[in-house]
Amino acid sequence: MKFDIRLSVLFAAVMTLMPSALAIPQLDGPVTDFAVLQRGSEIPLAGTATAGSPVSVTFGDTEISTTADASGAWQAGLAPLPAGGPYDLAISDSDGGLVLHDILVGDVILCSGQSNMEFPVYRALNPDRIISESINPALRLLTIPHVSSISEQRQLPTGAVWTKAEADPIRDFSAVCLATGLAVQEASGVPVGLIDSSWGGSQIEAWLSAADLEDLGTFTDQLSQLALYASDPKAAMRAYGAQWQTWWRGAYDGDETWAGPATGPGWKTAPDIMTDWKAYGDPTTADHLGRVWFGKTFTLSRKQAQDGASLSLGLFDDTDATWINGHFLGSTSSWTDPRTYAVPAGFLKRGENTIIVNVRNTYGMGGMLGPNDAVALHLGSTETIPLGSDWTYRVVSEDKAGGPQPPWETVGGYTTIHNAMISPLAGYPLHAALWYQGESNADRGTQYQPLLEQLIASWRKDFGADLPVVIVQLPGYGAMPDKPGPSGWSDVREAQRRVAADDPRTGLAVTMDAGERTDIHPANKAVVAERVTKVLAILTGRDTGFPDGIAPVRAQRNGDAILLEMPNDQLKVIGAARPIAFQVCSKSGDCAWADASLDGALITVTVPAGVPAADVRYCWGDAPICNLFSNDDVPVSPFRMALD
Repeated sequence: MKFDIRLSVLFAAVMTLMPSALAIPQLDGPVTDFAVLQRGSEIPLAGTATAGSPVSVTFGDTEISTTADASGAWQAGLAPLPAGGPYDLAISDSDGGLVLHDILVGDVILCSGQSNMEFPVYRALNPDRIISESINPALRLLTIPHVSSISEQRQLPTGAVWTKAEADPIRDFSAVCLATGLAVQEASGVPVGLIDSSWGGSQIEAWLSAADLEDLGTFTDQLSQLALYASDPKAAMRAYGAQWQTWWRGAYDGDETWAGPATGPGWKTAPDIMTDWKAYGDPTTADHLGRVWFGKTFTLSRKQAQDGASLSLGLFDDTDATWINGHFLGSTSSWTDPRTYAVPAGFLKRGENTIIVNVRNTYGMGGMLGPNDAVALHLGSTETIPLGSDWTYRVVSEDKAGGPQPPWETVGGYTTIHNAMISPLAGYPLHAALWYQGESNADRGTQYQPLLEQLIASWRKDFGADLPVVIVQLPGYGAMPDKPGPSGWSDVREAQRRVAADDPRTGLAVTMDAGERTDIHPANKAVVAERVTKVLAILTGRDTGFPDGIAPVRAQRNGDAILLEMPNDQLKVIGAARPIAFQVCSKSGDCAWADASLDGALITVTVPAGVPAADVRYCWGDAPICNLFSNDDVPVSPFRMALD
């Protein structure tokens, strides 16, 4: 699944060759056989043709003429059309023609985010029933393959083509996106096209453009590093390695474990079979979240060491930084990407050589996952030295946050996924967009709100100023809190809630009750899609209600109580006489559990003795137990509100 960024750069270079190097004419963007075009919107078309040639575009009964400029670029626009089809789209110039078949006009929905949006039908509950009930000639699917790039692309990745909703493509398609699209189609009676552009493990920064990050003003260093990487990848990697090492020395009292050896105090022998470090049978790794050093020593002859090589390390969960003989090789932040690093000439030596890897994992399984036979040193094209056994490891007792990330990475990078998986879609009108992401930003959740606001603003520039956007709020996952405390997942949920509350064209699908405490990928996607569909119906005027999720509109102090004014009185308490999971907090962040009661649209929270109340929180924590619901069984959104 790994896409080497160097291949992306090569691809970008190829795609910018003269038009004469390509088949003529060409059409940019996501229009292929079986596509769906957005009804009621002008459809911009663009591509390449013979330089200076007249270009003719025919769609149904519509005919348009234009001319390719001196570089071969041409543009045209289809006037707004009602739902219908199928149609053929024909494009011709002086040297040839292109015909696309079976194109429909209806509603187009973009579904984006990380793994819970990508989560396919075949892994969801009742997949066979979903597949059989979803086969539909008026439903079309477009999955954008995982590709990253350090520059914005015009063409979609190879393999990104529309398909009819038949059994095989349905099986692998996003479960949330599919169910939402079917519901929209049932309500509207028009063709629906679904675009799934998602990537498991991705942080939101990877989905933003360079212009977006520049507007935010806090990513100057990352953008400078990206610019250096575009011109000199080796220099950029050296600079990043030096930056990481400087950070580590400062955070860990001058430590330089990467210099070796991988033996001595604290080092232990790793199991023969590479696996999750929680399964080592070592009490220090059984519940460990954070960092572990791994090491491997091997011997080379003078001849073997004289040239460069390629080092394959298999999979890590989650992030690695890798050295050989004290020389930094690279870093990858995705648990889905097998690691392969170039070893320049001069890094290897005759005799003993030592690989050192720093691995960081923040939830779930972690470590060096291999498999063993994937770990090897490749010397040219003829010799491979297996390195899958006899590793050692040393646990880092404290995980200090703040380490730098290589900005050209895939899921952990900046702009790279946007450039390859969103940029080619720009200008393609949409009916709506869905965003299900945030897990990979939970370690810095207080920074999430401006990023999400920027993403939505960027999408509206690309896809329409009034674009309805539905955010799927993170569900419960992880530890059930037994005392008040900080929670990165709650910080992300609060950012999602505030973004929706501040934007009349953005809605929030609350899914706090739809998670699984021990599984970050809950299989019940039907309930998520049901909530998304309801919110989307409100945003598009097909239903009434509160698209931002139910949360207080005001919080004010009244003696020893806090009064929370809810938007209506259609609320109920589940499983108890009173609502639970309320906290009252001071300005310094010290919080205490608080009793509460519900009376119509008013919640009264009793301020605990000795707490200088500054804000009130509800359902705060990674996976708290919360029991306040609307009368139609949707949970009240977790929230944090300052007191008036």
